Amino acid sequence: NEISILENQIKTVEKNQLNYKIEKDLIKETYSTNYERINTIITIILGIIGVIGFIGIRDITSIKKEYLTELEKLKGLQVEFESKSKEFTVEKDKFDSEIRQILIENEEQNRKIKFIELKEKINSLLNENKIQDALEFVNAALVIEPEDRIVLRQKARIYVRLNLFPESLKVYEKLNTIFPDDTSIGLDNIECLYFANHLKDAKTLSEKYSDSLKAKEEGKLIQFLEAVELFHNKDSEKLLEKIKEFIDFENLEKIEKQFKTWDLKEAKYFIAYQPDSESKKLLQFYIWYLNGEVNGTKVCENLGIKTENK
Repeated sequence: NEISILENQIKTVEKNQLNYKIEKDLIKETYSTNYERINTIITIILGIIGVIGFIGIRDITSIKKEYLTELEKLKGLQVEFESKSKEFTVEKDKFDSEIRQILIENEEQNRKIKFIELKEKINSLLNENKIQDALEFVNAALVIEPEDRIVLRQKARIYVRLNLFPESLKVYEKLNTIFPDDTSIGLDNIECLYFANHLKDAKTLSEKYSDSLKAKEEGKLIQFLEAVELFHNKDSEKLLEKIKEFIDFENLEKIEKQFKTWDLKEAKYFIAYQPDSESKKLLQFYIWYLNGEVNGTKVCENLGIKTENK
C-alpha cells in the first residue's frame, strides 16, 4: 500500500511537471509573439514618426519660404499703404479746406441775405411809421454790418424822428469819420444840427459844403434851414416873410412838392415835437407847403396872409 501510494504521488509529480512544462512553453510562445508584435508596432510607429518628421521639415521649409515671400509682399503693402495714407491725408486736408471755405461762403451768403432782409424790413417799417420797431431792426442789421452807410444813415434819421438829437449827431459823427467825402451825409448832418439848435456848428459845417448847399434844390434848402434858425430864434415876423417868398400867389390852388430830391420827413417829425407857439405854426405850414401837402390858399388862410398882396 505504501508503495502504491508512493507510485501515485510520483505520477502526480510527473503529471505536474508535464503541466508546468506545457505552461512554460505556452508562456514562452506567448511572450515571443507579443515581443514580435511590439517590435512591429514600434517599427511602424517609428516609421510614421519619421515620415511625419520628414514631411514636417519639408513643410516648415516651404512655410518659411512662403512666409518670407508674404513678408516681402507685406512690406510692399506697408510702403504702398503709407504712400496712400499720405495721399489720403493730403486729399483730406484739401477736402477739409474746401469744406471750410464752403461753410465760410455759405455763412457769408446767409449773413448777406439776412442783412438784405433786415434792410427791407427797416424800409417797410419806416414807410408804416413804426419808428421804434425800425430802430430795433437797424440795430440788428448793424450787428451784421457795423459800418453800412445806408443803415447808419437810417439810424441817424430815426433818432431825429424820435427827437433824440444827441444820439443822431453821434451817428453822424461816426458816418463823417468813415465816409468823410460823402456830401449827402454832410448835408443830413447840417440839417440835424439845425434841428438840434446847434446853429454855430451847423454854420461851420455849412461852409465846408457851401457849394453843395447852394446847388441842392436850387438854393431852396438853404432858405429852409434859415427858416429853422428863425424858428429857434422865435422871430415869427421874419419867418412869415420867408414863407411868403415861397408862396406862388399866381396859382394858390396848386399843390406841388417844392423839393424834388430832399426828404422833409425828419422836418415834419422835428416840428411836431415842438411846443405849440406861433413860430411852430408858421414853420409847420411852411413844411407842409414845401412837401406838397397843402396849397397856397390853405397856408394864407391859416397864417393870415393877404392874398391880394404878393
